[in-house]
Order: sequence, then structure tokens, then C-alpha cells
Amino acid sequence: MPDEPKQPESDAAESPSVSPADAPTQAGCYIMKDAAGHILYVGKAKNLRARIRSYCNETDTRANVKFLMRRVVSIEYLVVATEKEALLLENSLIKQHKPRYNVRLKDDKTYLSLRIDPHEDFPRITVVRRFHRDGARYFGPYHDATAARKTLRQIQRLFPLRLCSDNVLHNRTRPCLYHQMGQCLAPCVGLVNREAYHEIVEQVLLVLEGRSAELENRLLEKIRALADALRFEEAAALRDRLRDLGITLERQRTVVTGSVEDRDVFGTHTEGRLTELQVLFYRGGKLLGGRSWSFEAHDMPPGEVLGSFLLQYYDTAPVVPREVLVPVEIDEAEVLAALLSEKRNARVELLCPQRGEKLKLVELAARNAARSAAEKKMADKAANDALELIQKTLRLPRLPERIECFDVSTTQGDRTVASMAVFEHGAPAKQRYRKYAMRDVEGQDDFASLREALMRRYTRAIAENDLPDLVLIDGGRGQLGVADAVLRDLGLDDLPHASIAKSRPEDGGTHSPERFFLPGRVNPVIPPQNGPVVRTLARLRDEAHRFAVTYHRQKRSKAVLASVLLDVPGLGPKRAKALLGALGSVARIRAATPEEIAAVPGFSEKLARVVAEHLQQSTAVRTLTVVPDGEPGGKST
Repeated sequence: MPDEPKQPESDAAESPSVSPADAPTQAGCYIMKDAAGHILYVGKAKNLRARIRSYCNETDTRANVKFLMRRVVSIEYLVVATEKEALLLENSLIKQHKPRYNVRLKDDKTYLSLRIDPHEDFPRITVVRRFHRDGARYFGPYHDATAARKTLRQIQRLFPLRLCSDNVLHNRTRPCLYHQMGQCLAPCVGLVNREAYHEIVEQVLLVLEGRSAELENRLLEKIRALADALRFEEAAALRDRLRDLGITLERQRTVVTGSVEDRDVFGTHTEGRLTELQVLFYRGGKLLGGRSWSFEAHDMPPGEVLGSFLLQYYDTAPVVPREVLVPVEIDEAEVLAALLSEKRNARVELLCPQRGEKLKLVELAARNAARSAAEKKMADKAANDALELIQKTLRLPRLPERIECFDVSTTQGDRTVASMAVFEHGAPAKQRYRKYAMRDVEGQDDFASLREALMRRYTRAIAENDLPDLVLIDGGRGQLGVADAVLRDLGLDDLPHASIAKSRPEDGGTHSPERFFLPGRVNPVIPPQNGPVVRTLARLRDEAHRFAVTYHRQKRSKAVLASVLLDVPGLGPKRAKALLGALGSVARIRAATPEEIAAVPGFSEKLARVVAEHLQQSTAVRTLTVVPDGEPGGKST
């Protein structure tokens, strides 16, 4: 439906363009637009006309509906066949258009989960952050890396599954140290068959699924069977495993009330126009942790907002539990539960409890949401106070809400790179980080490298109207002079900039303080070393340094690997890449026999002998190392 000219705010809801009579009576999605054609809100309904009538009805006293409808000038409709299709279409439209008043997840990152693929011949458990529809089993999510890795270590101690990567598994010729410690069955060298290994995998899955009692009974039965068969050593090993399992589980028996062991519990807390949403993860009857989200300026009914959020959240969640508890009724609860059941391949219940233990769990999630909102409010205030102090200390014309920091990393002029780390509101904005490989600078010239990076960054920033509030350079007065010259050449004389000189040991063993050099000032500014100015800006400088050094090491590593293999007569880039992909590393290629190299596609027996002889004779690269910062031959500025 085409947009019409903007009406006065008081008449907007009465405009013919938003008349309920124009809305179809079928299921579908509605797209609300303002006078400029911008999409304000996307919603779905079983009956579009009934939903729009509820918005336009003057007897509707909800402030959030009136607030939105004063801005709506036109509504478009997309009709579908079922409510389920309407839910999926709404989710797609929100991701595509990112409407201002819709709840939307800004990224698809999840907390850590444990992954195991039972379809592999010899599966292993890995810690992952992304969910893929690959047939593997995912367990979690865990609220922090420590919790996930602690669980992984406990499982590794109890069950001797392999720890090595697939490349190592297929190329190892003798058992590793973990096998000698009794923590791996050594499938890499054929010391266990697939059936026996998968028996251990089934035991691991029982523990991760929270069915520990069933596992204990199975182990007891097998111990008795082995003892009856006079296989006492195997029975003793299982007895020890059962004992260790009991000790581990005893420390974790904080079980919640109720028969459902896997559930997600959602709670909300609203303060002004800020809504905090909290979810608590219960797996195997135990509380694994939780996660919270903050949403601003969402002025639609809570049930509609929560339903839209849940569809987006479970679209990328690694695990869908058997039960989902929510604090408010959701209109499309049955349809949403059906969609979640399809993803889980089992029944999922979506409930809004009104009494009993489940209501207490929802109230617990709401209290956690209130606590999270208070903590974020305090953190925002602390960050804002720090930025105000930075503004005052460095004499900036405005609050430095976005700060960009530059660093250069090189080793005697070899493969010099630069990095830019960014803080927004005092926190890392990693999506804005940038790295620069030098194009025009040859040899070791830190000033020229810094100039090239700054010139490239701010030439583009001018074109995109994307300038920061402060430019920070890692270095002293010389580096600040480079920034002065670049910004002056680009016509950005008024762009605030400074340099931070890192604390270093001086004569007498003491450390010099962190110092800030400012344009037009001879002496550096030295703030309190434990204050928020130094803590914030030194942390940003360290981020830029880390990012630059990491990029520099990656380039050097690739170059060394390439040079080692490309020095082999008759070995080109394509075959070198295939050889690395098949054997995994230069060290394994050097240890491989000519027959093993010849088995790689594209290699003849003659070329395989040449590769093996050349690498065995070469002493240039025995181990790939990186020169640490500060040692002879290494430099990172």
C-alpha cells in the first residue's frame, strides 16, 4: 500500500491509510510505516483486521499503542496460509528491515556449548559457540567458559575419549601421553574398536543428558557381569569409574523441584522505557546459569514482544529444552510451541505458570532480570563518569564516546602491520576493529607505517562521515607528530587526538608512569595511575597492541610455512596447500614417509621422495617460533 502524506499526530490513527477496514481477515504480517516510508514495526496476527482494529480503537487505553500509532501513516499487509507461516515471516522481516520498535537480537552469538557427533567413528567432545544443523548433539548453554571447560575436564577424567583433532587422529603413529595416563583409549593407533569406543560415548551422553542414575545402574550391571566372567581387571576399572562418577555427581546435586529436568525460564523487568529480559538454563535438573538482554523503546504489548523475541532466540539456540516458562501470556503460544517442537524433534511445552513451583522459578528469573538491569545501570554510569574524566583530563571538546587507537607491529621491518582497536562508551566494539598490511612502506619505518594506516583510515572515514570523538596513538611525541600531520593534510585539524606512552622500566628499577601527549603541549599529562583515565585508555592501547601483534604473527607464520614448502623443487602453491591440508603441519610432513606423501592427491612417488629428502635435509625450520616482544630481533611498537 503506498504511503500517504503525513497527517497531524492527533489524526494519524484516523487516517484512511490505517483504517481497519482495509486490513484482510486472514493470518499474516502487517508492516507499519511513518511519513518518510521508514518501517516502524512488524507484527503478525491470526486475524489481521482484528489486530489493527485493536490498535486503532480509541477505547484502547494502552499508552504504548497510542505512542506508536501517532507515528504510523500507512500499513502494508502480507497474507499467508497459517499462523506458523506468519510467525516465520515476521521473524524474516524483522531480520531484514530491523524495525525501530521491534525486539531484535543484534547478533547470533550464543554462550558456550559442548558438542559431540555420535555419527563419527571415534567422536570427541569440543567446546563450541556456534550451533550448526550437522546431526551432532549439543549440550548447554553454559554461562561462562569456566563452567563449560570444568564440565569438559570432569568428563575427560571419567571417560577416556580422544582429545586430539581429526588431523592428529588420522596421522598419529603411536599413542599420546593421555593414553599413558589412562585418559584416552588411543583409537588413533587401533587400540580400541568402534563398538567399544561408542559404548563409552553412550555413557558420556547419559551424563550430559542428566541421566546419571541410569548410567550408574548400567555400570553396576556390567561390573557384576565382568566379575562373573572372571574379568576382574576390567571390572575394577569400571568400579573406579563408578566411584569417581558418584563423587563428581554428589557435588552437583542441586536439583530443582519438578519432573522436567530441561527447561528455560524467562523473566522480565521494566524500568521506564528499558526492559531487561533474563533466561535461566536448567539442564539435567541443575541450574547451569543464565543470560540477559536489554531492550530500549519497545512500546508494544509484553506478550507480543516476548513471542517475537523467543522465535529469534531459538532460531540460533544450540538446545531447545523440553519446557519453556514465560512471565506473560503469548497469543501464538501453541504455534510457537509447535515450531520449537519441530526444531527439538520432540514435544516442547510453552507455559505461563500462575501458581506453584514453576511460578517461583519465573519470579526468580524476574529478580535476576532486575539485578542485571541494576548492574548494567551502574556500569553505564561508571563508564560515563570515566569518559567525562577523560574529556576533562585531555581537554576534549566533547565526550569521547568513540575512541579509535592505533598501533604498529613489525620485526626488523618484515611484514609490518598496523591495527585499530575501538572503544564505544568505554567498552570494546570489536566489529569496528581494523587491521592494515603496509602497501607503500618498505623496511622498518614505524612513522611511515603509522602515517599510511591513519591516511587510509581517515580518508575513508571522511567519505563515510564516520569520524570518532578521539584518536589515540600508541607512542610518544613523535607518533603524535605523525597524527598531527596526517589529520592536517586531510583537513581534520579539529579532530581530537593524543598519544599514550607506555610505562617502562627506568634506571633504578622503577617504572615510568603512563603519559599522554597532547597537540600544542610540550609536557605530557600524567593522570593518577590507578584512576579511570589510565585504566580505560591503557586497556584500549593494550587491545590495539594485542590485535596488531596477533595479525603480525599470523602473516609471519603463513610466510614461513609457505617458504619452507615452496623451496622444495617441483612443489608449487597448489600442491603445497594440498599437502598441508592432508598432513596438517610442516612437522608432520617432515616425519612422513615418501609413501604417505605419495598418497596425497597430485603427488607422484618421485615428487614424494624429493619432498621427504628436502625437508629432512633442511635445518632452516625445525620448529616454528615467534620472537617474543622485547627480545633481540623482535620489535613491536
